Amino acid sequence: MHKKIAKAVASSAMAAAMLTTTVATVAPMSVSAGNCLGESDFTTKGLPWHTCETSPAKQTFGLTDNGTYLCTIKNPGGANRGGESRWDLQFRHRKLKIQKGHTYKIHWEVTASTAGNMATQIASLDGESQVAWHNNATDFNQGWDNVQISAGKNVFDSEFTSTVDIEVAEWAFHYGGAGEWQPADCFPEGTTLEWDNMTLECTTCGDAYSEGSCNWDPSDDFGVRTRDNSGLKNNFISVNQVGYFTNLAKKATLGDNAGGGDAETKITLPTTAMDFDLVDASGKVVYSGKTEPKGQDSASGDYCHVLDFSDYKTPGTYSLKCGDYVSFEFEIGDDLFSKKGHDLLTNAMNYYYQNRSGINIEEAYITSRDDIKSSLAHVGGHNPDEAYVQPEWVKSYAGEFDGDTSYTIDGVGGWYDAGDHGKYVVNGGISVWTLQNIYERSLAAGDASKFADGSGAVVVPEAGNGAPDILDEARVEVEWMMNMVVDSKDPHWGDKAGLVYHKLHDHKWTGLATRPYDYVDQWGTTRIVKPPSFAATLNFVACAAQAARLWEEHDPTFAKECLAAAKSSYEAFQKHFYEYPGEAEGKNPTSLYAPMDQAIGGGAYGDTNVKDDAYWAAAELFATTGDSTYYDDMKGYEHAFEVVTKIEGGENNGSWGSFNWGNTSSLGSISLLLNEDKIDAADIENIEKSLKSAADAYVAKENEQGYGIPYDTAKFTDPVNIGTDAAGNPIVIDGYEWGSNSFVINNAIVMAYAYDITEDVTYLNGVAGAMDYLLGRNPLSFSYVTGYGDYTLERPHHRYWSNELDKEFPEAPDGILSGGPGSGMQDPYIGGLGFERGKLAPQRCYVDSIEAWSVNEITINWNAPLVWVASFMQDEAAVDGNVTPTDPTKDTDPTEDTDPTDPTQPSSEDPTGDTGEVGTANTDKELVDKAHWGDCNVDGTVDVADIVALNMYLLNASNNALEEQGIVNANCNYDAKVDSSDSVIIMNYVAMIIEYGKLGPQ
Repeated sequence: MHKKIAKAVASSAMAAAMLTTTVATVAPMSVSAGNCLGESDFTTKGLPWHTCETSPAKQTFGLTDNGTYLCTIKNPGGANRGGESRWDLQFRHRKLKIQKGHTYKIHWEVTASTAGNMATQIASLDGESQVAWHNNATDFNQGWDNVQISAGKNVFDSEFTSTVDIEVAEWAFHYGGAGEWQPADCFPEGTTLEWDNMTLECTTCGDAYSEGSCNWDPSDDFGVRTRDNSGLKNNFISVNQVGYFTNLAKKATLGDNAGGGDAETKITLPTTAMDFDLVDASGKVVYSGKTEPKGQDSASGDYCHVLDFSDYKTPGTYSLKCGDYVSFEFEIGDDLFSKKGHDLLTNAMNYYYQNRSGINIEEAYITSRDDIKSSLAHVGGHNPDEAYVQPEWVKSYAGEFDGDTSYTIDGVGGWYDAGDHGKYVVNGGISVWTLQNIYERSLAAGDASKFADGSGAVVVPEAGNGAPDILDEARVEVEWMMNMVVDSKDPHWGDKAGLVYHKLHDHKWTGLATRPYDYVDQWGTTRIVKPPSFAATLNFVACAAQAARLWEEHDPTFAKECLAAAKSSYEAFQKHFYEYPGEAEGKNPTSLYAPMDQAIGGGAYGDTNVKDDAYWAAAELFATTGDSTYYDDMKGYEHAFEVVTKIEGGENNGSWGSFNWGNTSSLGSISLLLNEDKIDAADIENIEKSLKSAADAYVAKENEQGYGIPYDTAKFTDPVNIGTDAAGNPIVIDGYEWGSNSFVINNAIVMAYAYDITEDVTYLNGVAGAMDYLLGRNPLSFSYVTGYGDYTLERPHHRYWSNELDKEFPEAPDGILSGGPGSGMQDPYIGGLGFERGKLAPQRCYVDSIEAWSVNEITINWNAPLVWVASFMQDEAAVDGNVTPTDPTKDTDPTEDTDPTDPTQPSSEDPTGDTGEVGTANTDKELVDKAHWGDCNVDGTVDVADIVALNMYLLNASNNALEEQGIVNANCNYDAKVDSSDSVIIMNYVAMIIEYGKLGPQ
């Protein structure tokens, strides 16, 4: 299609859409059919263009008022190492597709404040295995010389015919680091690069190129999760999209969306109570109530009303209405987390099996997503996992590993920690403890039968060995930890035998869409082991001691092995321990305190305060052995026999929570609580008192906040990812921390234990409230758990579950929890959306994209509490598994005696009733058989007039009626309703973005 014609048609469609901007979220149509890019200029957004940097390089970026993308180099990057060119700063566009034999025109502009040089190419994601174009050369083999950039505006044009097919390509600019030159020859610190008018146009691909062969979907929302993008009209009531337990509190939130971006729809809410209705699946009102105005909510930026319908206890499927505003559907019942074939405990636990290292992942043990099980299964990676032990803490290595190669260990087994293929003892520690604690709590409660061997609650290959399946899964990580214990034969650390290496991972970062079993050649990586640390040692001690007492009944030999190893490593810790001497220790290359800056190739997991870990380790040893020596060791800790609400040390500074991977003392206190027969009564009383106090604080915070979340903001820094100010001081952020959802669900565990010791339903409701927030009762009306809800997490940051980036990889399975909103917004992807740090309410700092690693990461230590809470709610939320009978003499239907002909009463038979959609689609076979999809005004053509007719109908169906055949024709996505999504489809057809075959039944 000719570009000018395409623009003219698109403009007409857009004009029609402007008539009804409150009805439809319009798909972007600003690019011509042949242009492969998701963004050519930067008048409204930067994405899908985004920046990337490799430490120590640093740059800032943002959109200018002139509609350009501005990058400012704060640190050019690392020096040349071993003759290797380093390009530590990038500006890039991914999700492209290049076709062999086709010709492409390229145009790009950059305005530089100083002269320098850069490399640019269109290639596969690894940057080298497939290269289609390099440095403006028609033949990339002749184009390895860098592009020279003059001070001022630079304009470049190029054309090439591809000699390769690249299914997933990126156009990248590399301009940081010293390379083979001095930094000044690249670009010096302070240089600004201003990008504009980027074009990659396929001149031979034809009109079909606009329909997906470019790999770019013009309707892509870039992972922005807002009410407007949810697909539900008038979606302003946020609910737990899975549902509410019959006898527990049931609360939803009506928000005005004031905290949303400028382009998001906002409403005005009164400061007085409003009427609301609970509506069943037939459209019948079954309960009515009054909202409670909560006022302005700082965490979301919204003015909020709370809808409380706790009194209604009849199982079924429902939605909420308040005036014109509606919610997603949800259930009321007692099997919400234990649906046959979709059990939340089972699916959340399956995260661990699917992220095991060293074994093939088999379809038979995958518990969700029958449609993609075959692709979720894959060959195992890293068996053996030979890794070079490093004699010192080194922040970064050359692209081709230049560290020590004199000694290796086989760190086979365990779980991959998060989105990458690293394995970390400290993160493994809290994950193992949480899974083992679920089982120990069940034992203490008198019934651990659901975890019995082969019960099906946990699906593992080890089923049939006579041991609880949840312990089998945790054992996978415990045994890997044993591989990380320092041996006396280590030439570097042999004198520290018994301590535990901190972590094992690749020496540099790999890219996304990477399989665990075949990426070494692709990315040129080397497996390394970082030095031992006090934190890793104590994590291992605690988990091994806990495992020893839980395995004694099932495998006494393994139990003895665990206890012996725990005691030995604890003795090694005591032998080598020294007080943290201060910040200078961070520069000590042989420090036994894990530094904060070891974040190349794997997460840093720095920890400068290990006294909490020492208390935890001693507590677990005492709970297992009853040896008073360990009891005495515990008493010296300042928070002994407490469950705290503020955690400090390592990466945290006053975080509002009781524990996380770096702050573990409360874990020790909880284990002591479960083994109280060994503990002094006064100490148990102190644990219970502090635990209840913590739970009270979390419940109070839920009741205070508009969206009922048991978490609060904190002040924090992240020098590695956020940086420092002009004086060199870490920038302080006041908001939600990285992995905020993990604080929410960890705090829920504390409330659960408060319920255990008091049987006060207030705490049980508190746990339910935390899950409400995670499953949809939040300002985005979004469920942070894959597969649970209508509008859910789909694109977590994960190397293998990378379907968003490369369709050859699978989507994520069900039951995975995202880390969620993070006010630090450290990754460049979320910044590329125009989100500005410090200017967005904490609960809004989120994007559902694989690229948004700072807000959409998934980890073993975040899924473990999801497993824990799912198990707890299965046990406690239902009363003996039965629904409390409804009093047959009580009238719970406020509309039962109303006049069914009264036009003021809602009717389930009225297709224009206010249910969040205008009409139920007519599926009369005769009308469907003669449907002309998109022809809303039934004039025989599909054009702009149909867009106007449909949008006017959606605005006011009674005054702008469509013929019966027109309503059938309008149902272009052929679902159960006619709504704004059909309008968008017609717009895209009229604008020639999709073919007619994309309308109607597929």
